[in-house]
Amino acid sequence: MGLGRWLSRSLRYEVTDTVSGVSAGSFVIASPPDGFGPEWARGPYRGGMAHPGAWRASLLLSDLLGGVPWRALRSRGDRPAERVDPTPALLEQPNPPDTRMATFSALALDLIWHGNAVAVVADRDRHGHASAVVPVAAEQVAISRAESGAVRYGIGSGAGQRWYGHDDVLHVKGPSRPGALRGMGVLECHLDGALRLSADLARQAGGVAEAGVPSVWIKSSDPDLTAADAAELKAAFLRSQRTRSPAVTNSGTSIEPLSWNPSETQLLEAREFSVGEIALIFGLDPSWLGVSRSSRVYSNIEGEAINLVKFSLGGHLARFEQAFSAHLPRGTSAKANLDALLRADTRTRYESHARAIEAGFLTVDEVRALEDRPPLTAAQRAEMAARAPVAPRPGPGRAGDEDDQGERDGNGEGRPGGPAGSGTAQVRRPR
Repeated sequence: MGLGRWLSRSLRYEVTDTVSGVSAGSFVIASPPDGFGPEWARGPYRGGMAHPGAWRASLLLSDLLGGVPWRALRSRGDRPAERVDPTPALLEQPNPPDTRMATFSALALDLIWHGNAVAVVADRDRHGHASAVVPVAAEQVAISRAESGAVRYGIGSGAGQRWYGHDDVLHVKGPSRPGALRGMGVLECHLDGALRLSADLARQAGGVAEAGVPSVWIKSSDPDLTAADAAELKAAFLRSQRTRSPAVTNSGTSIEPLSWNPSETQLLEAREFSVGEIALIFGLDPSWLGVSRSSRVYSNIEGEAINLVKFSLGGHLARFEQAFSAHLPRGTSAKANLDALLRADTRTRYESHARAIEAGFLTVDEVRALEDRPPLTAAQRAEMAARAPVAPRPGPGRAGDEDDQGERDGNGEGRPGGPAGSGTAQVRRPR
């Protein structure tokens, strides 16, 4: 029984403390005895990963979620949020010796396919906050709510099942109905739909390729054709196709294909449509899975990355951030650092940095930090100061510039008007 399966019925049981005599009732949601989904669905995630489009979509999302750096921000009163340094171990390497990439991507796969990612708190720091977690496969987790309203998680099955409280479990819950204890994933909503259709199309294409015989209509105009003659004509055609040799008929017999031609034997259009549906299921633009759309407008790499973060990763990232923030100290929140995903090309970044320094809202050292470079040394600062352009001399019309103004007039007479554009005073050179 697991979070990722189709849960259909509830069981109620009561537990009584033999010492105090206090009883508590709980509801356990159970799955059908035969699981759910068609018989073909075997292997990782009920066979869903066997489809190339689903494999690409799930790996694209899970690898991006696993590769994003994480940081903790602490808020205190009205002051701006400050970054916690060093980053808490829960965000830097939550399940040693596994890397952060391995842990987050594994949780992301369960979140995408099952709608629930679960990990048990394995260690805490000296303040009692979680510092390490161990991911648990969603199929091995049961969830229940006691009459008191407390949510509990059962890890494992049979006699080895152990129950944990809400504070001891990190649960990233996917889309769900109000009040639901578990989220909905791709398997629950689409295994019997688009994924099964995709598998059927692949099976049909494979069957045609394996048989090597297209569906045809052998038409004979011989009125004396017997059943035995028809069977022999059919067998001869099958033999010729399996040996890849030409079929020979007389003038009274013709062969017309019914469904297949060389470009249709792989169901290209139908399978391309299926991949487009899978892209929609995973919240991706079909182009990420290799399906082109003629109506797609031009977009650069930076724009595609922004759309990917906004419309595909945004919901998953928010769920991860809030689930991990619940296990950090109060006032501290987990944030994904998306700079790497949204990083522009070199020329665009440098132009933006120059404008930021010129406008004064970023310093040179802050810009260098954005580019993963160390702060300037004293020698570098001195060299930059030496290369700085010399400020221009004061312009005309300022105090003490009367002689220069007269020189620029060329005839010893100043132009009428001053800086305010009024007056007709003339300036003469001293003799």
